[in-house]
Amino acid sequence: MYDGLETNLPHMLMQFSDTPFPAGTQLFPNQETVLEYLENYANEIRSLILFHHQVISVTPTTEAEPHGWDVQIQETTNARSIKTERFDAVIVANGHCAWPSLPDIDGLDAWAKLYPESLFHTVSYKNPQAFANKRTLLIGGGPSAADLTPQIAPLCTPPLHLAQPPTPSPYQTPTPATTTHPRLTALHPSTRTARFADNSTEPGIEAILLCTGYAHRFPFLAPGLKEVGIDDLSLNHHIFHPTHPTLAFVEVPEKIVPFPLAEAQAAVIARVFSGRLPFPIPPLLHHEKESHILGPPRDMEYMNALYAQARDAKGGGGKLPKWWDEKAYWLRKQAPEMKKAFNRRGDERRGLRSYEELGFFFGRG
Repeated sequence: MYDGLETNLPHMLMQFSDTPFPAGTQLFPNQETVLEYLENYANEIRSLILFHHQVISVTPTTEAEPHGWDVQIQETTNARSIKTERFDAVIVANGHCAWPSLPDIDGLDAWAKLYPESLFHTVSYKNPQAFANKRTLLIGGGPSAADLTPQIAPLCTPPLHLAQPPTPSPYQTPTPATTTHPRLTALHPSTRTARFADNSTEPGIEAILLCTGYAHRFPFLAPGLKEVGIDDLSLNHHIFHPTHPTLAFVEVPEKIVPFPLAEAQAAVIARVFSGRLPFPIPPLLHHEKESHILGPPRDMEYMNALYAQARDAKGGGGKLPKWWDEKAYWLRKQAPEMKKAFNRRGDERRGLRSYEELGFFFGRG
């Protein structure tokens, strides 16, 4: 995580259903606050977590035991011992912000070989110092690009050049310190030139930051479980492997509200694994098989559908996730404009505790 990272969602939207952020939390919390929140939330189950171990492989058991899993783990301490344990079910929750997704751009590989010290991805970004006094090109139009533009623009040789898709992040705010270009189509290392979709060029580029997202990677899964990419795998409910119902994935969808979505998925996983919900579950929504990329309002519709499935499961009872009401829908929709207003307050933003202080009021207009 990079220095100065703050959430792009207000904390009352991010919180788990049964645990609000502490009173007095900054409206868009910083990374230290979020880490402390998660650690406190996990305290109750800390004794069940095996720290300092790495999963080496996850393999289905033999055909005679079609729903079992052999999981090989290795210590990450000096001992480096390896052992295999058997489980009835596996939940894959390793996140997807550790492996960079690299764009297919003509000349990118050649640039990386000629100028490796000038090419960065957000996965390794810590602070803007590497871009100080350099003609800089930022590629991408997602939340990371929106976050890092105001960090880099004041330090690089102006203007900061932005190569963005036709529909950039709603969090992105062009400024006099930036110049926006269409999609990057090629790099010419010999002249350090960038070429864009409108055939315009920008020469003399000295540093490039790829804000091009992250890839799902599951190196521990047996080959037969990952013969296609996760985006091509038709996961039931965006969760369950289509042919191995006891293999579940958490937070594969993108453009979501992470903690509540994980909580909603966990509620359904628990009911499927305990036999209270059948497998496969009929599609929740008409667009379920279209893409793992959701975004509002589809992410909220999806979470409410998961809530309904968990609520109506056989036997009743059990922990339920959050139900997204009209106010929550409104807050999710307003979040990008709230974050831009929050950033415009500069250092004063750290004292803001509510969106009303920014002039946003539910039910008005």
